Amino acid sequence: MIKKHIAIALILITAPLAVPATAEIPGVIYHLNDRGEVIGRFSIYAKEDILFCTGDDPAGTENNRAAELMLLGEFTAASQLLEDALIHAPLFLPFRYNLGICYLYLNRLDVAMMHFTKAKHLVPEYDRIYLQIGYIYDRKNDETRALEYFRAALRLNPTELNTYILIGNIYYRRNQISLARRHYERALKINPSYPNGLLGLAKIHFQKEEYIKAIVLFKSIDTSGEYDKSLHFYYAESSFKLGDYRRAAEEYEKLLSFRNDRFFLVNSVLLIKHKLDLSRRFIE
Repeated sequence: MIKKHIAIALILITAPLAVPATAEIPGVIYHLNDRGEVIGRFSIYAKEDILFCTGDDPAGTENNRAAELMLLGEFTAASQLLEDALIHAPLFLPFRYNLGICYLYLNRLDVAMMHFTKAKHLVPEYDRIYLQIGYIYDRKNDETRALEYFRAALRLNPTELNTYILIGNIYYRRNQISLARRHYERALKINPSYPNGLLGLAKIHFQKEEYIKAIVLFKSIDTSGEYDKSLHFYYAESSFKLGDYRRAAEEYEKLLSFRNDRFFLVNSVLLIKHKLDLSRRFIE
């Protein structure tokens, strides 16, 4: 447990850090005690939308314990750790942010929104906070507010590729395909091999029933790093449409191996299992 005297303030030093793959907060964070003395210095990076801390600061160590649980999908246990830690360090950004993530996965969206809003007050220049708030509005079917926050994130960090994708996905659902394509292509202009950008273009082919073209793009996507797991859903659906039931079954199986992914916050595990069983029956 973190002792009460540890952390009551944060100072953000705005010295940009160029870490293109991990979305690092643009600055070095100093941890102060109640006498204004520096007791820790560390940086923060994101993995699968979860914040981790480098360094040996006790608050960072406690945060990383919870973050590891979050990676395993243990959001209830992680939230309990973070709530206890937050009592002694209410200004520690990762506690607020990761609590927001926990409650988002626990489907307590209003509580998640409260923590992300407080995190935004702590470090208003961190673009990922705006993405999470936008995502919550999107979950609440308020696309206008979601776009507002996604665009705010883009103004803060125009090189964050997934922001373009999130905006594009709203236009995709609205069937405003030209606007969706424009945003997917803007991400790919920055990184031509960006997995979620290629997935966006493949989804447009899928929507147009151009399944072979979609599959060509699916096959080109590098899945060795972080990527949108809905790839496996669209790959499976396209394969099923073309009568390749074996490939469809394989992709549904892969999708089901990511049950802690955001895909299953809005999609039914039972439905994917049904599609997997149907694909297997057609193989037989």
